[in-house]
Amino acid sequence: MTPLRVSATAVTALTAVALLAGCGTTSDAVGESADDAQTGQAVVVQDADGEDVELPNGAASEIVALEWGQAEIVESLGLSLVGLSDVEGYESWVGSSMPLSGEPADVGTRSEPSVEAIAEIEPDLIVGVPRSVPDEVREQLERVAPVLLLTPAEASDPLGNVENTVTTLATATGREDEGRALIDELDATIADNAAAIADAGLDGTPVVFTSPYADGSNVSIRMHGPGSAPQAVMSAMGLEIAWDDDEGDEGYDLTYTDIEGLTALPDDGWFLFWANADSEDPVETHLSGNAVWDSLPFVEDRRVAGVADGIWVYGGPASLMDFSDDVTATLTAG
Repeated sequence: MTPLRVSATAVTALTAVALLAGCGTTSDAVGESADDAQTGQAVVVQDADGEDVELPNGAASEIVALEWGQAEIVESLGLSLVGLSDVEGYESWVGSSMPLSGEPADVGTRSEPSVEAIAEIEPDLIVGVPRSVPDEVREQLERVAPVLLLTPAEASDPLGNVENTVTTLATATGREDEGRALIDELDATIADNAAAIADAGLDGTPVVFTSPYADGSNVSIRMHGPGSAPQAVMSAMGLEIAWDDDEGDEGYDLTYTDIEGLTALPDDGWFLFWANADSEDPVETHLSGNAVWDSLPFVEDRRVAGVADGIWVYGGPASLMDFSDDVTATLTAG
């Protein structure tokens, strides 16, 4: 992930790890349709803690997003955000999959929302993730508008969590039809790519998605386990899980290893890494030339490739569809 930028207007800060928490679903009792919401009848959805969040004036249309995943989904539902944390970062990491349709005000960073900036906008809903704002800041934000905090990831059911988040935000904004269409499009894209993988004779190929980087004088590789959204997408495409460490976190299912740890990967698998054309190649910079790395069978057989350049792999359906398409194109390129 990109480093979080410090905002001069921010009221408080948390660590980047705090962004990786929480969960959210819609309530079984949410019953208001889009037509009901447009009449001003209250809409009720559930937050990450299972608590009801009421929008007393009906479906929200003036929305501030404090996290990129929720921002992407709101835009995918056909709404223009009025406020967004770290607009420049969103445009860099998420914008290729789901460009901003308007010009939202920048309201600080993903860990340091500016209450003053948000209050000036006067939104009717603020969406984000748990612990992205401390309790005292949340209390201030709730005086401005209802605050709906949802999970960005859930290792027990990563794709189900994405669908739940879409459904929750679709209900909160009166865009239920658009929400269902978005989920259907994600399912269809994965199914189409699964067929392409099978047609290329790659069904069952072990694949892992990684992010190598320098950790001081050492090299650390972030490994995505089966409970991560990227790996869940690849599994749904018919690819096998090449890395399954039960010590992964409960949100993104990330673990870390060194070069020697890569010897546990299947010899016949693919090693995919998060590419970024605007920065150095992590494989060339941190791995190539190391005797252990160079001797790995998948390295010798050239089954190493960068993918997801400009794709936010922790995002919503638009980002995950782009990830699925990119992995499929890479593996079937011949």
